[in-house]
Amino acid sequence: MTRQVLSKVAGRQEFKRAVVACMGAAAVLWAASGVGNGLAAQQPLNSIEVLVNDEPISTFDINQRLRLVIAVAGGVRTQEEFERVREQVVQTMVDERLQVQEAAQNELTIQDDQLQSFFERRAQAVGQTPDQFEQSLSSIGASKRTMLDQMNAELAWSQLVQGRMGAFVSVSDEEVEAYIQRLYDNRGKFEYRMAEIVLLVNSPAQEASVRGTAEELVRRIREGSSFPELAQQLSASASAAVGGDLGWITADDLDPLQAEVTVATPIGEVADPIRTPGGYLILAVRDRRRILTADPLDAQLALRQLLLTTEKLEDEAATARFEREIAALNGEETTCDDIAQYVERTGADGRPEIGQLRVRDLQGAARAAVESLPVGQISTMLKMDDGWRALIVCERSDPQVQEPDFDQIYNQIEQQRLSMMARRYLRDLRRDAIVDYR
Repeated sequence: MTRQVLSKVAGRQEFKRAVVACMGAAAVLWAASGVGNGLAAQQPLNSIEVLVNDEPISTFDINQRLRLVIAVAGGVRTQEEFERVREQVVQTMVDERLQVQEAAQNELTIQDDQLQSFFERRAQAVGQTPDQFEQSLSSIGASKRTMLDQMNAELAWSQLVQGRMGAFVSVSDEEVEAYIQRLYDNRGKFEYRMAEIVLLVNSPAQEASVRGTAEELVRRIREGSSFPELAQQLSASASAAVGGDLGWITADDLDPLQAEVTVATPIGEVADPIRTPGGYLILAVRDRRRILTADPLDAQLALRQLLLTTEKLEDEAATARFEREIAALNGEETTCDDIAQYVERTGADGRPEIGQLRVRDLQGAARAAVESLPVGQISTMLKMDDGWRALIVCERSDPQVQEPDFDQIYNQIEQQRLSMMARRYLRDLRRDAIVDYR
């Protein structure tokens, strides 16, 4: 059990649930129920649907990506929803084709070993080996090639924007110092860890469809679909490469409507779609902390656990014993030095070591269980996707105030400007492209 598991297990399980959901959805989409079958009946499997500057995107390519997106979203329920998602997928693939074409014009290519390394990191992020990840993709009717094509566009565009425009991004020392001064002026106020999904409206005819897609994505995320995965698949922002992550932002850095929405959105929740000049914006508030103030969530903990894995949960006697003994330990003085004794007493079969991490690094019920738990006491039992567990706080270190770092703030401002330039760059490519929808 590594220190990252408690914070990552939810994301891993989301992907696994998404695979199952998509397999169920596939039966709806591609079998006798009729959703999606009208499309399949109208076009051959590998017909050309879109020409982007004379380069084709086929029905096969679109369906491969569509299955992946539907898996991440947890399936679709109606023909109308299916068609909205498909339209968004096609638009995303057109943008990617423009990005790859522009990279090729500038003699920039991504090597196979770079793509393989990126694929391996993506597999690791969902707790799988590359082979397991490839099998998961295959099980939902997608493929490794589909994922690699997407990664190729992502990497090529990132390197192209950085190479062509990075030298033109100028950030002065005075701007950084002014930003730091604003932080000091706002000491004690909240800042927010934000994430975004950007859906573009390129013509008035797309308004209703894109709005419907945005509303549907919000509903899916609230039901448990992965925000980062959906951002990677569908967001038109440069932040899609990092799952929509925007870092820490103060309300003053946002426009008034976005600031109002952010402040009103509970931590860990996603707001309703916001209409912007370019389309629709979906904002998630991942975390919150006070500026330049010691935050209890930044306390460092040394944790151990008593874990009964999902395999052992199949044994009813073992499950009853574990639940009974954890309840008994809640009323006793405990110590991490006796963890081996507690493992034997409860019948736990998972590794007890977790290690050092911040309260902030924990998610949901795990955070709530240890946030105010005294050293040497055991938490109530947590029923999680990878098993049942109780946590023990072995050590707790009070948080320290983190003073602003000049270089980090410089890089943050620089990346924000580069992202804005990248959006304009892609907008210009769309304007000049010849896109023929068949």
